[in-house]
Amino acid sequence: MGILGGLKDKIVRYLDVYIRLIKINFIGRTAGLLSYLMFGMICLFIFFCIILFLGLGLVEMFNAMGLSKLASFFITIGIYVLMLIIVIASRKRITNFFSSGIINVLTEDDEPENKE
Repeated sequence: MGILGGLKDKIVRYLDVYIRLIKINFIGRTAGLLSYLMFGMICLFIFFCIILFLGLGLVEMFNAMGLSKLASFFITIGIYVLMLIIVIASRKRITNFFSSGIINVLTEDDEPENKE
């Protein structure tokens, strides 16, 4: 029984270490995914601010060219609608880009391999 008891203790320790390793790996991959998503949200917020102020500048430019404020706003809205149509038309490429990024974050190797 001494051999089986020692073997049982080693198996229990091995399983405990293996479960801890799985938990740590899961936590690391989840943290990587969340940081990727947070980076995306920050980039989207900055992009939104840039587009907003470019739109306001575009309205002022059209207004300075002699158009009324109302016509300037409608022309700017038309430009935004055109950009929306382009985004909707290329939604497949955009979603593939983000999904491949998320998949890369989730499946990247823990240890870099030495290529020699």
